[in-house]
Amino acid sequence: MNSIRTLISLILVFNIYGCSLMFDDGIDDYLKESESKSLEVPVNSNVRPIVDFYPLPQGASSDVEDLYEVPLPQQVFSSGTTNEVRLHKLGEIRWIYVETLPSSAWPIMKDFWSGNKYGLSEEDPNTGIIESKLVELNGLQTKLVMKIEHGIRQASSEIFISHVSLNDSDEWIRIAGEENLEEKILLSALDFLSESSSSGGTSLVALNLNVGQKAILKQNEDSSSFIELNLEYARAWAAVDRALKEALITVIDLDREAGVFFVDFSNEEEKGFIRNMFTRSKSSGGSFRISVEKVGNDKCIVTVGGDSEDSKLFERDLLSEINQSLS
Repeated sequence: MNSIRTLISLILVFNIYGCSLMFDDGIDDYLKESESKSLEVPVNSNVRPIVDFYPLPQGASSDVEDLYEVPLPQQVFSSGTTNEVRLHKLGEIRWIYVETLPSSAWPIMKDFWSGNKYGLSEEDPNTGIIESKLVELNGLQTKLVMKIEHGIRQASSEIFISHVSLNDSDEWIRIAGEENLEEKILLSALDFLSESSSSGGTSLVALNLNVGQKAILKQNEDSSSFIELNLEYARAWAAVDRALKEALITVIDLDREAGVFFVDFSNEEEKGFIRNMFTRSKSSGGSFRISVEKVGNDKCIVTVGGDSEDSKLFERDLLSEINQSLS
């Protein structure tokens, strides 16, 4: 009996040893390594030289903290979870604001045109334009053109409608007066969006419409901050005015021609975001000058200036609150 047990033990040992040889994982290969000669590159060779893609700044010290100043990351705000839909008006311009991405608003608006009496004639998901069929109005050939764009807020859309007619020069021009159907169609589209499901999906062909947010909080090289608004001056001014009211920031004076809002607050009077901002920093608040400056036909920048050195610490926080309230 003992001899049989011994034989079985030997067989097991040989099997285990054989398996270890068969499935060698090379875990001990480093013990076999030895030092070799350094690689010498011939002087007259065609070897590509080493390029330093991350050179140190000239005059920089060896202290790591003095080498680079990392800028603040771009801030991104959501449009909320209310799925709000509302009609905006500025002079003769009207548009629909909806808290959903343009790629999600696109299929809903296609269904809107397919289901009404004007019909759908042309569509271009790359530009966000949908055109109705021709509509005869008092002997004129007219059509309705819808444009879907990214809104000011993150994950929001703006929908515009133009009612145009064909003139004698074969040019499409906007119809003026009571015959214009823009407000009527916008109200119909507003009702359609309100009744449509917010989880209707997204259009893959219209994903590029999600690019192009109209308000971005940026930072200059001198670490000062500003909001870049891809809007004409009238809309930029109105948007900042509405944002200040939504953020419950009291405006004590303003000058639209100069593009300036004056605000003033203190710990004792202000509530919410503003009070928390100054409480954290042990400041008594102060006066701020919020400027809206036109830098192009369709671009403006918003900056904040304080009346003291201490208030400069809060300029980015105030711009951040304004940017979050823009719509």
